[in-house]
Amino acid sequence: MNLSQLDAFLLLANGFNVTETAERLFCTQPSVSIKIKKLEEELQTTLFERINNRLYLTPQGKVYQQYATQIINLVKSSSEHMRQFDDPSKGEIKFGASHFVGVYLLPQIMAQFREQYPDVKLSMDISSSTQLIRKLDTQELEFLIMSDHIYLDPTEYHLDTFLIDPLVLICSPEHWLAEKKHCRFSDIASEVFLIKPEHSATRDFLLDRIQENNKELKNVMEINSLEGIKQGVIHGLGVSILSRLSIMQELKSGLLCEIAFDDIQFSRGIRYFYHKEKYISPATKNFLSVLQSQAQILTKDINK
Repeated sequence: MNLSQLDAFLLLANGFNVTETAERLFCTQPSVSIKIKKLEEELQTTLFERINNRLYLTPQGKVYQQYATQIINLVKSSSEHMRQFDDPSKGEIKFGASHFVGVYLLPQIMAQFREQYPDVKLSMDISSSTQLIRKLDTQELEFLIMSDHIYLDPTEYHLDTFLIDPLVLICSPEHWLAEKKHCRFSDIASEVFLIKPEHSATRDFLLDRIQENNKELKNVMEINSLEGIKQGVIHGLGVSILSRLSIMQELKSGLLCEIAFDDIQFSRGIRYFYHKEKYISPATKNFLSVLQSQAQILTKDINK
């Protein structure tokens, strides 16, 4: 087995035909076929089946695709890490983040890191938690940053919570709640409550916390966008509970009002994590150090 065989296999597995694969690998079509045949012989299994002159992965091929992806990504990251030993101020860092974290938290931290390490290339993947964890497992990403509401096995991952994110009740300045500084959760139980649809980590966190306190929402409107929810509240469509970090500009400009709950609190941790057996590159260690220091500054701003 060699890397050229795995490259050919992954290109075919990802939907390229033999001709396209040969072009990308700068070899002949018969050479591609030989690579796949030898790989199947070494694995003693069939990776592809041909139906109507098209190649499809067998069940064995689908499983092996994950292993091949990990192998190729490990080889690439090992080469990158070796280069960083000579100069940790250069190289590339690939990581993933949930939508809220990637949009409202990390850009300013990435900008601060770039000021200190301008020659390090940063690549951030903003996706769902399920997609990100899959990419972490296949070595496509070095680490992830997301809410600690998502369960992760502490025996498998290194987990580090670096920021506490308070979620607060918001309404428009014209809403009757705007005149109050405090309220009880029962005061908003019948209000139109704007929330993300199912399969949102933030939605799950809010509903779990509400249920833990034996409370409920009676009138829910789903909007599949945090910005959409903010605009809905601004225009009087309803109220919502959002991260204070995501609405700081709107609070400062007076577009939104924040009301404190007297009987229930919403806050979650934001953490980075990676596989315990994962080697963390010198450049990534520098990034995580900047992340920790900037989080301390952000904590002061958030809690003003």
